[in-house]
Amino acid sequence: MAERKQEKTTPRTADSQSTPSNSTNSILFLTVGLLLGLVVGYVFTDGINKKSPPSLAKGAKAGPLKGNEEVPPGHPSVGPDPEVEKEIQLAIESGEKNQDYDSQLKVGSYLYQEGRGEQAKKYLLKANELKPAEFVPIVNLGNLHFDLGQQNRDSKMMKTAIEWYEKALKIKPDDLNINTDIGIAYTFLSPPDNKKALEYIDKSLSKDPKHLQSLYHKTRIYIETKDLKAADITFALFKEASASNPNETLKQAVAALEQELNKAKGSSSGNGKTVEIPTH
Repeated sequence: MAERKQEKTTPRTADSQSTPSNSTNSILFLTVGLLLGLVVGYVFTDGINKKSPPSLAKGAKAGPLKGNEEVPPGHPSVGPDPEVEKEIQLAIESGEKNQDYDSQLKVGSYLYQEGRGEQAKKYLLKANELKPAEFVPIVNLGNLHFDLGQQNRDSKMMKTAIEWYEKALKIKPDDLNINTDIGIAYTFLSPPDNKKALEYIDKSLSKDPKHLQSLYHKTRIYIETKDLKAADITFALFKEASASNPNETLKQAVAALEQELNKAKGSSSGNGKTVEIPTH
């Protein structure tokens, strides 16, 4: 999922947060989120940072070694970081001791940032209970359920994400990223509801015709549904909107999407690696 304020940085992220069918949706959606957040992320109004769960993000630590294997010279550390584990425990203790809104939101946001989605849920739900009209806990609960639904390929969890996003839209109906996130979430349902997905993505594009995430995912949906003429048109808009942006990861996303489109038309070559653009 990249960085938002709480940011989930916007993880939505990511190789994101995410093709339009269950067969192609994968954790690739999030692996470049930390980089792309600098380019296409957005900042929440209250400001608590959030990033994609480390387990899904590019550069996550390797798992523990098996048997008597030795770590090669210069190899990064493996397994949990004791200092991080200590901080997580302290955060949990703080959340249990301090039951006010700010504490619950901060602890939930921190745990989510550290990839502890299931633990974070408790504190974010409490924050929402204390202040039901506050935007940030609602959005982060949407993002959290989105990530868990994607990670576990859980359509029910993705429906819950949509429900939280809908609540957020009652507060900020024109939020581009939330509308796009809902659209992406509909592509993860079983079966995918691509028609509904396009409705929400088009809401974002009606406000900002150059919204990169919306153009990217709209192109992916058209490729998946084999509407290649529409995919050509949308991809051209995405490529044009990206042209002035110097970010290298975004350039890779453009190239990968073009290759995916060409492959759908039967004229591609290469490794077919997908580079995703998340919103949250």
